[in-house]
This record gives sequence, structure tokens and C-alpha cells, in this order.
Amino acid sequence: MSTQNLEGKHFGVVRELQNQYAEAKAPGIPKELLERVQARVKELMPGLMAWRERFPAIATSRLKAATMGCVASDPGATLEQHLLISKVGLLVFAVDDIADGEIGALSDEEIHRVLARYAETARAPESQSWTGAGEAEAVGGAVQDVARSLHALPGAKRYLALWQEHFRRMCEAHSTELKDKRRAQQDGTLPTLQHYLDVSRWTCGAPMYHAAALVVLGPDFAGDVLQEPLVERALVEMALLGRWMNDVRSLERERAEGKANGLSLLIAGGMSEAEAEKSAVERAGQHLESLQKVVGQLPEPLRPWGKTLVATGHFSRMFYMQREFHHAESGG
Repeated sequence: MSTQNLEGKHFGVVRELQNQYAEAKAPGIPKELLERVQARVKELMPGLMAWRERFPAIATSRLKAATMGCVASDPGATLEQHLLISKVGLLVFAVDDIADGEIGALSDEEIHRVLARYAETARAPESQSWTGAGEAEAVGGAVQDVARSLHALPGAKRYLALWQEHFRRMCEAHSTELKDKRRAQQDGTLPTLQHYLDVSRWTCGAPMYHAAALVVLGPDFAGDVLQEPLVERALVEMALLGRWMNDVRSLERERAEGKANGLSLLIAGGMSEAEAEKSAVERAGQHLESLQKVVGQLPEPLRPWGKTLVATGHFSRMFYMQREFHHAESGG
């Protein structure tokens, strides 16, 4: 097949996917609601900028994206709730940046140790001291600050253990992902797709983030969320939805970094890039459908929280499918 035909196939895939999304997406955000979201984001910026000045390893470029996603998924939360949940979202990016070596100058062993300390800080905020210099210390201080806030909330009694468990899983999965990356760089050994998904569902940070939102929102649920399988299923469906969409965007960057992602593993299995991209978006859509079904089965007090996951899923697909295609649409 000629290069021209290959490019035409890529453009056709993109157009088809965009058309599928236009048909399947939830109704657009009403203008009045969009204006409310934008106004709340503007309200939140000074507080987040001040927080970022205390912990300068937090990337300024992440502030708006983290805040927009937080507010769009639950416009009815209070300003204080949005502020804290946005900080949790920024931790997802910051911990990932430390684990990837994008900020800081740590050896692999130091990264493994600091990730374990982050998880211990989430469990017991005063168990670790984060007064040293450097990006890893600043991120640790931010984790400690957020953990203190979450521990003090009324919702901590019911939901803190869920957040701590998913923070631990996120940090441990980052350590596993780093080992997988080094193995691939040393001898070319790639993880299986299933192993990759088992790890990356936690490194994406979505389960930790949405578990924190439960602590902040504090719905009146009498059961033990750690023993409620529908909560776990909802978090996993949300995580895999976001993972597949993010992998569409990050294929080139992660390939350059020597990291495998879902698309590169599909390509290694024999798919073309266009076929892998289409498969990833289709898989994300299947996870969104499954998420909506699971949310409808949640215990009644947890359904409003579940709806924020669905809203986040639609927001994720909208963001990546409208702006971030690897195979860009041609202008002709």
C-alpha cells in the first residue's frame, strides 16, 4: 500500500471515530452550565496558585485542566470541595512526574523509596517529614497537605480507607511500571497487554482521585465501600476508559521515552497504528457503557457520586477525541 493510501486510511479512521463520538456522546453542556463551570474555574485559580507556590513541583500548566475536569464532573459541589478535589487531581500528575523521572533527579531505587513514602504519608500524614529540598520533597509535602485535609473531613470515617488503598495501589503500580520500563529498555521484553492494563489502571490515578472525591463529598452510606464490589468495578471501568483514551494521545511521547502503552502493545501484536488507535477508542467506549451500567446498580446513596464518574468519562472522551488525535485530520 502506498504512503498516500496509508495516510488516507489514517484520515478516514479519524473521521469515522469522530463521527461515532458525535453520535454517541451525551448531550452538550448547556450554555448556562458551561458559564457556571468557567466561572468556578476562575474562582479556584487564586487558591490553587497559592497552593502551588507552597509546593512548586506542582506544574502550573496542569492547574486549569485538573480544575476544569473536577468542576465539569460535579458542578454542584462547593468551592471548598472543588478546591480540595482539584488538589487531588494535581497529585495524580505530580506523582506520575516523579515516577517517570520527568521532574527530580532520583535514581530508580530512590524513586521506589519515595513512592513508598508517599503511600505511607497518605496512610498516616505525620509519619513522614517532607522538609527537604527538591521536587520529590515538594510533592511529598503536597501529598501530606492533602492527606491532612482528607483525614479531617466527616467523610473520612466511611471513605478514607478506600482512598488510602487506592493511593497505595497507585504508588506500587508506578514502581512496577518503572521496572517494566527498564526491562524493556535493557532487553526489549515488553509486558503483555493484560499485565499492562492490570498495572496502568492504577497508575492513571483515576481510582485514587475518585475515591478521594467520596471522602470529600461524604454521602451517607452505611456499608463498607471496601467490601462493595460495585464500587471497585466502577473505579476500574473509569480507569480503563481514561487509560485507553490517554494512550491514544501519548503514543509518540511514551514511545520516545521507552515506555509501552496500550497502543504500542497492540501494534507489537500486529495492528497498524490506525487500527490500534481505532481499537483503543472502541475499547474506551465499551468501558464507558459498562461504567454507566454499573453506576445504575450502585446503592442509592452512592449513585450521585457514580454519575460524576460517568460525567468524567464523557469529558475525557470529548477532550481526547476532539483535540488530541495521534493521526490528525487533514485540512483537505
